[in-house]
Amino acid sequence: MLRFCFGASGAGKSTTVFGEIIDRSFQEKDRDFIIIVPDQFTMQTQKDVVRMHPSHAIMNIDVLSFGRLSHRIFEEVGLSSFSVLDDVGKSLILRRVSDILGDKLPVIGPNMHKPGYIDEVKSTISEFMQYGITDKELSVLEEKSSTRGALNSKIKDLRLLYREFHNYISGKYITTEETLDILCNSIPKSELLKGSVIVFDGFTGFTPIQYRVIEKLLLQAKEIIVTVTIDPKEKPYDSAFEEQELFMLSKKTVMDLERLEYKIQQEEMKNVGSLPDFNTWRTLRDRSLDIIIKDQHVKRLEGNPSLSFLEENIFRYNAKKYDKEPEGLEIYEAQTPETEVRQTMIKISDAIRSGKYAYRDIAIVCGSLEEYSELLAKSSDRFGIPVYIDQNTALMLNPFIEYITSALGIVISGYKYEDVFHYMRSGMTSFTRQDTDLLDNYVRALGIKGQKQWDDRFSRRMPARFKKKVKEGSPEAERDVAIMAKLEDMRSHISTQLQPLTKVRKATAKEISEALLTVISENACSEKLLAYRDMFLEKGDTRKAKEFEQVYDKVVRLIEQIGDLIGSDEITLSEYRDILNVGFGDIEVGTIPQDVDRIIVGDMERTRLKEIKLLFFLGVVDGAIPSNVGGGGIISDIDRQFLVDLGTGVELAPTPRQQMYIQRLYLYMNMTKPTDKLFLSYSELGSDGKSHRPAYLIPKVSYMFPELKIQRPEEGSFEKQNVAAGDSLINASDMLRQYALGVLPDEEKKNLYALMHVLRDVDATKNAYIEKLMEAAFRHYENKPLSKALALTLYGANLENSVSRLELFASCCYAHFIKYGLRLEERQEYDFDVSDLGNVFHEVLEKYTAKIMEKDLDWRSINSQESEEILDKALAECVENYGDTILFSNIRNQFMIERIRRILLRTVSVLKYQISKGRFNPAFVEMDFREAGSLDEINITLSEDEENHIREQMNLHGRIDRIDLCRDEDHVYVKVIDFKSGKKKFNVAALFHGLQLQLVMYMDVAVAAQKKLSGGKEVIPAAVLYYHVDDPMVDGKEGMGPEEINEAIKNELKMTGLVSDSDDVIQRLDEGLSSKSDIIPVAYTKSGGLTANSSTISSGDYQLVSRYVNTKIKEFGRRILNGDIAVNPYESGDRNSCTFCEYKGICGYDERLSGYKTRKLDLSEKAGVRALENIRELFEEKTSDSAE
Repeated sequence: MLRFCFGASGAGKSTTVFGEIIDRSFQEKDRDFIIIVPDQFTMQTQKDVVRMHPSHAIMNIDVLSFGRLSHRIFEEVGLSSFSVLDDVGKSLILRRVSDILGDKLPVIGPNMHKPGYIDEVKSTISEFMQYGITDKELSVLEEKSSTRGALNSKIKDLRLLYREFHNYISGKYITTEETLDILCNSIPKSELLKGSVIVFDGFTGFTPIQYRVIEKLLLQAKEIIVTVTIDPKEKPYDSAFEEQELFMLSKKTVMDLERLEYKIQQEEMKNVGSLPDFNTWRTLRDRSLDIIIKDQHVKRLEGNPSLSFLEENIFRYNAKKYDKEPEGLEIYEAQTPETEVRQTMIKISDAIRSGKYAYRDIAIVCGSLEEYSELLAKSSDRFGIPVYIDQNTALMLNPFIEYITSALGIVISGYKYEDVFHYMRSGMTSFTRQDTDLLDNYVRALGIKGQKQWDDRFSRRMPARFKKKVKEGSPEAERDVAIMAKLEDMRSHISTQLQPLTKVRKATAKEISEALLTVISENACSEKLLAYRDMFLEKGDTRKAKEFEQVYDKVVRLIEQIGDLIGSDEITLSEYRDILNVGFGDIEVGTIPQDVDRIIVGDMERTRLKEIKLLFFLGVVDGAIPSNVGGGGIISDIDRQFLVDLGTGVELAPTPRQQMYIQRLYLYMNMTKPTDKLFLSYSELGSDGKSHRPAYLIPKVSYMFPELKIQRPEEGSFEKQNVAAGDSLINASDMLRQYALGVLPDEEKKNLYALMHVLRDVDATKNAYIEKLMEAAFRHYENKPLSKALALTLYGANLENSVSRLELFASCCYAHFIKYGLRLEERQEYDFDVSDLGNVFHEVLEKYTAKIMEKDLDWRSINSQESEEILDKALAECVENYGDTILFSNIRNQFMIERIRRILLRTVSVLKYQISKGRFNPAFVEMDFREAGSLDEINITLSEDEENHIREQMNLHGRIDRIDLCRDEDHVYVKVIDFKSGKKKFNVAALFHGLQLQLVMYMDVAVAAQKKLSGGKEVIPAAVLYYHVDDPMVDGKEGMGPEEINEAIKNELKMTGLVSDSDDVIQRLDEGLSSKSDIIPVAYTKSGGLTANSSTISSGDYQLVSRYVNTKIKEFGRRILNGDIAVNPYESGDRNSCTFCEYKGICGYDERLSGYKTRKLDLSEKAGVRALENIRELFEEKTSDSAE
């Protein structure tokens, strides 16, 4: 017998039926009473029945779901020999079958490797099973869709995949959906079900396979009662209904269930007589035992007129209007989901503080739980509100899964860097972070790649270009040996750990699974995961603790499942990883509420809410309500509607249009859950910053309640916006920052004072945190130099320095401190960059020049062939030894050798030309300062304390790229050349600020050295020049010949710098020059004077510049030893010393913070003129002072 219990949402259907079952269970003690509910409702329903039962026990009452009913019946009839394939197993097999079919799936096959696609396929296959669609039905769909090419191709692929999937599992497994088919066959054998009373509660409808189960139950049970949510005024037995009706699904369910009963009666009457047609039979059916709850207002909402009105009118035709201000309803908007959640928490805090409600009286439903869950978790923590988010957690980012995928990745890729250190940093190995960093630096510095290099012992030291050589037997050498031993041990350990996987690169899935389980077991992964669990429990994060507690068993079960499902198939390790990743995507961890008094957070359809007083409905926006139920799966929304319109007779899952109407029923059921108040809210912007529109529900409710005003609570008073200490601390932080910046309005300052006072009084334990907030808000930069003692400890009283170091100090004192005081370095990389290019240029040119000087060859007469041979030999020696043979490490770098050769061929050609133009000859190449002997210019006394016998000195180190000399009877003329791999011009303004000291300092050293060697001759600085090592492209004109192009290139490579304005010196540099030079930055006018653009300087001015540079060097040396570590970057036009600074992530420079300031420097040519004037004035003042 089939009975119904009809009633609106909240009318008391469940209570009425449960009450009847409990009463009858006393009267009919030998009868079994079974209550079947959706899976997620079983626990709550058990609690409800136990609470209602006078004995608070349910001896002959069972609460089951369809799944649990299957297990119960299978146990009873002894049917337990089959294995059920869950969603994970289904995904694995679908992936494997699609790989086997390959090109036979032209549409689906190529997409099966895309993330998420297999879930779409699995969902479609599951739909076929739930709706009883077999190969026969699919053939009908294939035939009917023949005019729609793309759809027809998809159905062909799905049909083949579906058939082969069943063939693959046939005789070994059944799917979860098929358990109900087996249940149908087992029901007639069950004694438990014979004569039982069965209740179906909480269902909005049933799938075809569920209907088949109910049909079998109708044959066995004495009675089946089904609760149906429908307003009795809506005619529950009506067979003429439209899909847009609110209770369409309820009416359809009633009709479909009655059709089952009609079918059974037809069978029973087959040999006796016949029944009238179905519609006539429905009108004659005995409905006297059906329960119809027709109260004027539903029981749940008695005493709440506004919510009763909502229940009676929402989504109804000719809905009425409520002429008062509703007390049980509120709508509020916010700018963002974050603000919306925060305002919700404020309202909940107010409700709890009123004393009328406990947390368990409140629930939160979200239009999009995925978007709001994280926001709710964070905000509830700030407000100290206990919530339980009814959502399963995906595990793809769990360290255990990261460990497994990277371990497989290492073997598959042959020790690719990313896989190795993904594995090392997974948190599941036995290596410490420091050890991992050490290995990481070593591997990157030496360019260790590929399994061959990882299989070899780690014995190579760090390349010389990265590390100074150490003496054998020294403490540094012994430390190096210990480090190498540790690195080798780590390499060996990784290799040993992964050995089981390296043996199964291509094997059966069973063998790979066993190898992977061996790796996991030997690494003690289970113990490490439990340690993580304990850590999270100590922190009070039960959700994370539950994840780490469950993940090991779930992952191991997955690996075993792969071995069982496709065990005998031979696959590659890469294919195995792909299959495993599909399984990982399906693994989820569910949790249960830890506290009874907590707020349930869920979605419209899945979450079961009972006995709540306040309901907050968040995210009521377009796209979430109605949700995008379609979205174009394997069978798209349009295709699905097309198949429905064809009238194939094959029932599929509801179309998106139908689903949208069905969602209205869920909306209605949720909105009628609270007894006291319903809150609807939405945000104007989404989490992605895009605009949101309120869902259609908002204007619909506003129309029904014209006196209901949409609130904007975030604009409420300060007091109402600060109700919880944790949240108020965040607000205080923002306000303190504004206060510190001077932008907080006066009225808000008063609020801030009051808030800080209250926070200190409410929770004394927060005082330390408040102090940190204050400190952070008023944080400002204050230049605090190092103590003298600490500076001397870092640098030593004998400051070993170089001009480039001093230039860095001039650029930013703090950068100098980090690099040379703390000796921090960027990670060393096994690559060839711009600095390496410059090093090679210098080394080759040094070898080339030295070889010419050694052979006493004349630069002006050496032939091209011999020059090229010398250059090639120098280049070969350099690249063979440079950076641990880095230039041979890959094709790109090998191509770089050819590029270097081409540039250097151009360079030596131009250098020969430039030498041939004048009377200077190269005399020294790469001359080390130490070769010049003891010079005051490089051994500089900074200060001297005779009393304490403390002398502070700075010893300058450096190498001058090339020194050219020109001698006559009374003079030695000196030209200094510095080779640069990039363009650089001499700038007196930069020199004035200490940013370009190098050339002048080099000249001072060269001149001082020559004075010692000149035999009393006058040593004259002739020029300090930069040469750009390059093979430039030049702008050509049509018809230009080779000679003209060559001249243009020479002009492009003209040296830049500073030249003596003496005609005698200029003629020695560029003999016979009468107009514009193509080798030095000098040009004559027609009248014989120097042009304004000539980069020249008088002998007197040069002496002043030289003195200034020496003064600046001493100043910088003293400041370094006095502990100056100011964060003082400079800015000039579009140049900024921070732009390419490798330490900008350390200093904390932020112009928004008080105290930080960029030095604005003018480095233009005009500024250079002014700088020279300033230098003159400076020394004129000093001369004047000394004269006085």
